[in-house]
Amino acid sequence: MKNYKLILYTEIPCPPCENLGSYPFDLTVLKGYEFEQIMLNRNSDGIGWTDAPITDFYATPWFHLINLDDLSTVDSFYGADTKRLDLMMEL
Repeated sequence: MKNYKLILYTEIPCPPCENLGSYPFDLTVLKGYEFEQIMLNRNSDGIGWTDAPITDFYATPWFHLINLDDLSTVDSFYGADTKRLDLMMEL
């Protein structure tokens, strides 16, 4: 079994995140991966985030799949596309 963790970066409000429902969590549990959802905070001017996880971060939801054996990034992307999530989780 692969030792992976899926992190979902989100914020309130995040309509695309809400449209996913429990999908990312359900999928990671089914695959035996860890799952963490992190709520981000907007800057006071509403542009960007005070706690963005990476410098290229530009929108939510952002998915980050990590190999916990060596802490490498397997995949990292923006979007609420369940097809892309399915492909990522097949790794």
